[in-house]
Amino acid sequence: MLHWKRLPLARPQSSSYNGPVARILIVDDVDSIQQLIREVLLDYGHEFDLAANGAEAVKILNAKKIDLAIIDCNLPGMSGLEIVRLIRQNPKTKEIKILMCTGSMVTKEVDEALAAGADDYIGKPLDFTALVSKVDKALALIHR
Repeated sequence: MLHWKRLPLARPQSSSYNGPVARILIVDDVDSIQQLIREVLLDYGHEFDLAANGAEAVKILNAKKIDLAIIDCNLPGMSGLEIVRLIRQNPKTKEIKILMCTGSMVTKEVDEALAAGADDYIGKPLDFTALVSKVDKALALIHR
């Protein structure tokens, strides 16, 4: 079993988000990516839920009030795009801000994510400054 330990990361100096603590759902089938995203955002005071696949994500979305979902495009079983569509079709979850995370920056894939209802996207490998900036932007839209 791999144990995650807190690593020194080159983080952005600050977050521009001044709103209340947000609950963020991170959906990625790679545990180290989940933990890395969580680790980068942890110092900004947010709360997190982690899901490795669509079924876990849907279970969390139905049980908790999520402010922002960071969803990998390529997941086993239910794709990230399918999760986005489910979020947007459900009156209870349709207002959740969605940041798609993709290893492919191919225009077609990005366009599909945005057309499905994603608010923004970020590529892999992750740019921590861009991640914090996009999370700040999404959360600011909730509380304006």
